[in-house]
Amino acid sequence: MNPNKTYYADDRLNNCCAYCGGFAETEDHVPSRCFLDKPYPQNMRVVPCCQKCNHDFSIDEEYVSCLIDCMKEKTTNTNLIRRKKTRKTLSHSFGLSERIKSQFRKFADIEICDIEKNRFELVMSKLAFGHLAHENSSINWDSEYKVDMWLLENMSNLLLNDFENPYSGDVVPEVGSNSLSRILVGLDDSAICCDWVMVQNGRYRYCVSPDSTKVKFVIAEYLAVEVSIMSHNV
Repeated sequence: MNPNKTYYADDRLNNCCAYCGGFAETEDHVPSRCFLDKPYPQNMRVVPCCQKCNHDFSIDEEYVSCLIDCMKEKTTNTNLIRRKKTRKTLSHSFGLSERIKSQFRKFADIEICDIEKNRFELVMSKLAFGHLAHENSSINWDSEYKVDMWLLENMSNLLLNDFENPYSGDVVPEVGSNSLSRILVGLDDSAICCDWVMVQNGRYRYCVSPDSTKVKFVIAEYLAVEVSIMSHNV
């Protein structure tokens, strides 16, 4: 961690892990670099993080990232996966490769993937909590939440249009927060909108609601995710 850096609008939370509320000894990229390709974007977003969260989440994130790319390519054959990072990871991690292969099966000539839903939801909530911390200075450890996931290619036009629209409301983000510098005022001068943030074209983009109750993001232009925060603790 950089002791001279302010991570939240309220610097009293500066040493607070964005994911568990414990003492933060390090930083964590939001999103994690496993979801991005080199060269990484400049000025990548970071939040304070404890060593335990930084280590524990990385295993699940690697699994989720690789599985998404396998699902997108509709194969677990490493040689047929176009993304270099995923090919390299699966080639060097026999256990992960075999685990992912075991979750693919055929049903009537259709490839079906039985994901480990609990691991997916854990990673998606972690990403959402990180975005809320960085954008709105909203800390949400132990908050109740709900994760919804869709494949972009399977979404109806109505659902897709609704998902792609930026969040709007009448609540202004926290004073001093990153979101506040990007808010858009609606045509009626009353709706506050927070537009999509493109982290890396084709790999990751996200949108945070002004009132810190929802976060949505798209991974690899394939998996659409929305995390709804049901209760706040900070």
